[in-house]
Amino acid sequence: MLSTLRHLMHDEDDEVRKKVGTLAGHLRGGALRPYTEFLADLIASPSYVHTAPQLLITLQEAPDKVDDLIDLAAHHFLNIHGEDVADIRAGAAGHAHYISDLVVRGLAQTRDRQRITALLDILDRLLELGVYGVDRAVDGAVRN
Repeated sequence: MLSTLRHLMHDEDDEVRKKVGTLAGHLRGGALRPYTEFLADLIASPSYVHTAPQLLITLQEAPDKVDDLIDLAAHHFLNIHGEDVADIRAGAAGHAHYISDLVVRGLAQTRDRQRITALLDILDRLLELGVYGVDRAVDGAVRN
């Protein structure tokens, strides 16, 4: 079944890609480790633009260690949306606060130096762009 879904992530029909994108919300609250490869493929696929908001929430609520998926999702989100993440007129800005919260969570979960560097690079980029809420996420992490 997952192989079929992987194929559909790249379907020519945008409506099909949107439907595949709804899957992330169905995983919310459950362990995501069993679906790591599938979710990494989803993040790298054309369906990601449709699933990003739901996937970011799903990652935020995951009970298990997901720093690798956070790294992938945050980098891809920024690569897709670029400076729009700081423009409150753009839809991406409304979801950017999830990115900063997730990156802080990822930093708390990992001990891997490369992952730490990658996640800090995301925070740097968010700060450079002036994304709303990044300072709050960092301050909250420092206090905890």
